[in-house]
Parts: sequence; C-alpha cells; structure tokens
Amino acid sequence: MDVTGWAIALMEFLGGPGTALVIAAEALFPPIPGEILLPFAGVSAAANGQHVLVPLLWTTLGSVLGGLGVYGVGRALGLGRTRALIQRIPLMEQKDVDVAMRFFARWGFPAVAIARFVPMVRTFISIPAGIEKMPVALFALATGLGSGIWNAVFVVAGYAFGQAGGDALEGFVRAYSLVVGALGLLAVIGFLTHRLRARRGAVREEPTTEPGQEAPGPPTLGE
Repeated sequence: MDVTGWAIALMEFLGGPGTALVIAAEALFPPIPGEILLPFAGVSAAANGQHVLVPLLWTTLGSVLGGLGVYGVGRALGLGRTRALIQRIPLMEQKDVDVAMRFFARWGFPAVAIARFVPMVRTFISIPAGIEKMPVALFALATGLGSGIWNAVFVVAGYAFGQAGGDALEGFVRAYSLVVGALGLLAVIGFLTHRLRARRGAVREEPTTEPGQEAPGPPTLGE
C-alpha cells in the first residue's frame, strides 16, 4: 500500500480524528498528498450522511495542529539550529528558511495565511513564525483561516461528488487522482532537478587552493 492508500485507510478507520491526523502529518511529512486526500474527506462525509462542515472542521483542525508542530520546532531551536537541521535534510537548503524568514518579516500574519495555499511553502512558513515567537493564538488563527479556505475548495468538491454517487463519483476520483498525481510527480522531478543542478554548480564554484597555499580570508576594512 502506498502513502495515499495508507492515509485513506486511516481516515476510513478513525473517521474525523483520523482525517485530522493525516492532514496534520502532511505538514510534517509533505510527501503525503493533502490535495488528493481532502476530497476523500468530503466524499466520506457525504457517504455517511454528515454535514459538509464536519470534514471541513476536522481537516482544518489537522492543518492547525500540523502547523503548530513545525512552529514548535522553529521556536525551540531558533534560527541557527533550524538552519543547521535543514542543511542535514537531503535536497533541502538553508536558503529555504532564509526565504521564509524574509517573507514572514515583510508580511507577518498575512504571510502565514496566504502560504497555506502553496504546497511546501505552507510547511516552511511555520518555521519563521516560531523563530520570531509569533503569539501562538495569532499563528493558529492565521493558519486556520488560510487552511480553512484552501481545504474548503477540495472538501466541498469531494462532498458534491459524494452526494452524486455512482459513475460521477467514480469518474471524479479516477480523473482527479491521475491529474494531481501527474502534477505532483512533475513538481517533484522539477524540484529535485533544480536542487541537484544548484548543488553541482555550487561545488564547481567553490574556490580551490594550491598545495601549501592558504585560502583567502575575508576582506578587511582597509581593502
């Protein structure tokens, strides 16, 4: 069973709490495809005769809990140790944190809310919020606001097809899974290709010294 199948099985077994758990895990483990899982939360709710607000509340709760987990890492480690931790993760770079820090420093509360609409970015934006010790209640509000709007798009779509049932639902699930899966694969390939090329370029540009020579030091004020 792949990650998506495992996540769906957990959602079906635990219901609403399982849905919240899976969506929270997506914030900590981005390969879990939230954009595919959110419609299934709506489909499941419709099949069980629940109101559409039920899956929306559970998914948004999961988004807030996952965001708080990443926020806690940034708050506990601080900037220096967080950058060092990111550097140890394959194909992740310290500049990811630096970009998120600049974005957060400029926009603050709106940055946390708007970032929830962008995969991967929604994970990183929680780091500077924690590092800068943004009030927890304010962070949770921004995360809930942005995530609630984002989740609603997918949950409501799944709920509508869940109510339709039959061939409409089957066609939706098949087409949606193929499209999102293909886009996700292309995004991962593009991301990996970009990062690998950037690292090769950085290696080629590293200054070299002849045997017996010292590497040049930083410039002084008199230079």
